[in-house]
Amino acid sequence: MADDLDPFALFCAYHLGLDRRGRRRFQNLHDVARDFGVTVDAVERALARHGLDAGRLLDLDFDLAAARFDIEASPPGVDLLSLAAMHWDLLQQAPVKPRDWAAEAEEAARENAVLFGKRRDD
Repeated sequence: MADDLDPFALFCAYHLGLDRRGRRRFQNLHDVARDFGVTVDAVERALARHGLDAGRLLDLDFDLAAARFDIEASPPGVDLLSLAAMHWDLLQQAPVKPRDWAAEAEEAARENAVLFGKRRDD
């Protein structure tokens, strides 16, 4: 049942690519739904209900890319579920830090101008 989906298990499966046995494996939304025996809509609702949807994570001071990298780059023998639990704890403590999309776009444009030079039609 969708209401019974464990938020940590969802975080591991959907965001970190870990199955419930702690094995690495790429999983998209459909894979996660199939593994949990629910619909894609149920997974999306559970992600939103537990604050694990992409929009919410973007508003937190939490480095999801680093968490994914830790999982992906870990050598054999590392307890990936323990590593995921560490990142889960960091996520639970992450303060809200809304992104300033306009400022980020301006910064990206400045960086692109430096890297690639100004366009001739500017």
